Amino acid sequence: MEDLIFAPLVLIIGFGIHQVVLRQHPREFEQRLLNRSFLAHMTAGVGLLLVYTFYYDGAGDMMNYHRYGVPITEALRYDFGEVFPEVWSLFLHGEYLLPIEPVGLGSTGTMQAVAVGLFYFLGNSIYAAALVISVCSYIAKVLIYRALRSEFADAAHEKVLFASALSPTGIVWTCAILKEPVLMVFFGPAFLGLKWLLDGRRIIGGVVLLTIGSAGILLIKPYVLIALALAGGVWIFWARTLRSGGNIVVKPAYFIVAATVVLLGFTVVSNFFPSLSPDKVAESMQYQRRVSAQERGGSNFYLEGREAPAQEAPKEGLLSQIAIMPLALITALFRPFLFESFSAMQFLNAIEMTWLAVMFLQMVRRNRWTDLLRRVTANPALMFCLVFVLVLALGTGLSTANLGTLSRYRAPMMPFFLLLLVILREPESAPALKSSLQSLKTVRA
Repeated sequence: MEDLIFAPLVLIIGFGIHQVVLRQHPREFEQRLLNRSFLAHMTAGVGLLLVYTFYYDGAGDMMNYHRYGVPITEALRYDFGEVFPEVWSLFLHGEYLLPIEPVGLGSTGTMQAVAVGLFYFLGNSIYAAALVISVCSYIAKVLIYRALRSEFADAAHEKVLFASALSPTGIVWTCAILKEPVLMVFFGPAFLGLKWLLDGRRIIGGVVLLTIGSAGILLIKPYVLIALALAGGVWIFWARTLRSGGNIVVKPAYFIVAATVVLLGFTVVSNFFPSLSPDKVAESMQYQRRVSAQERGGSNFYLEGREAPAQEAPKEGLLSQIAIMPLALITALFRPFLFESFSAMQFLNAIEMTWLAVMFLQMVRRNRWTDLLRRVTANPALMFCLVFVLVLALGTGLSTANLGTLSRYRAPMMPFFLLLLVILREPESAPALKSSLQSLKTVRA
């Protein structure tokens, strides 16, 4: 009964929010693509829940968050003053004392606390909770588009919006009661806050958005914060050193600012999660990969022998894993292949990966490597996309041994990977190049 009451209510509110978004984006292509994106997000929110309910027979993380979360929510309703501090402590990875044990600790505990909060206001409706996250995820994609569009010429804005708001993996795996969707809800504001600070406007608002967004990312997927810090530092540095004509002038002050952003990101993550500190991250990724490879699963893959001992940690850091890095990147960016698909969900994912692989091959075939390098280095936003995608792809590829979980883990990077492909696939004509350089010169001035 609660699903029949609260789910339609969330849809009505979400549709109202979508109308506000449309009024702020009046161009024809914006209206068209945003309508498609909103519909896709709402469909994915309900569709993925149906898949977990009927295809997976009620198994999986999402159903567990509901199964364990509802009793905690009922306790919260019964004694809010006593239970809420414990739920909040669970959200912050602290010690807690709840009448019912949650599904897990750490980032899983954070996600459990988020689910409890949603169920509290939505009458325990799992469909309404999934739709709330879907609406918020849609808004996050709109914020990413608003942050990126000023970095590109008007003619490219349709491609920017398409990549930001209509990446298949970026939609399907960010519209459910799972960690990746909630991560995206925090990532969108953090990314927009970074752009405001980069532009030197709305400083206070930028700091607030970046701080809140980064805190959420830290609690849910801390390694994404490392990738964001690295790519953000490159964006800051590149935006303040690039000049038209391809000449690069390094300004020490901005180099220091960029380095500070990177170091701050690593420091914060390392303090809260020592396993992700620079001296231990390789050991952590290898251990996770080998443990995952030893679990039973039809979609497991093996970057090394499946019998490799999990406890045998690398002593030379990432350098000890150089041999498998290319395969890890290919895995994170293009797998599963069609012939690796043994289920309906994998087959749908393989279709998308094949599409991306075709676009990548078209990009390489239609452009010289020197032209691709010049175009990427001529745009600080593309430099951000490249670094963010490579860092996150390498991290997920080296720490995962299951194609199903890989599809979820890479969801945050997919809009940026798709943006690189749709922008760089077509060669840049001479008039377009001249216009691009002129626009860049105007922006820098």
